[in-house]
Amino acid sequence: MNRDELQAQCMRVPYFRFIGFEIDEVGEEYVVARLDQAGRHIGNSVIGAFHGGMLASFMEAVASAAVSRNCNIRRPKPVNMTVDFLRPALAGTLFVRAEIVRKGRRIASIEAIASQKDAAKPVARGLFHFLLI
Repeated sequence: MNRDELQAQCMRVPYFRFIGFEIDEVGEEYVVARLDQAGRHIGNSVIGAFHGGMLASFMEAVASAAVSRNCNIRRPKPVNMTVDFLRPALAGTLFVRAEIVRKGRRIASIEAIASQKDAAKPVARGLFHFLLI
């Protein structure tokens, strides 16, 4: 599945459309996406930071796209997720790189890292598990 097909598949999911992200890059074992901040993404209006729930949802969406692309599964089912918030995701563009860490017959583990201008300073890191049926 190429970038355009994966983007079209993601946009069929109403919540993914609400988030409003764009897939930038698709590799054999990873997907990179970006999210330009809009008013609905703000959690702290004083500093203009992304809402933590929106950040985690964006990370899960990109992890789901990585599973869909690599495992040919249209709607992977999340079974577990852990997100560590490392620093505030300030106003601007947010990037998430989701990479398949392990893929078994029934479960896939995906690591997602969210960053902004400097990829060496992530704002959040997450581990997601999806059921592959």
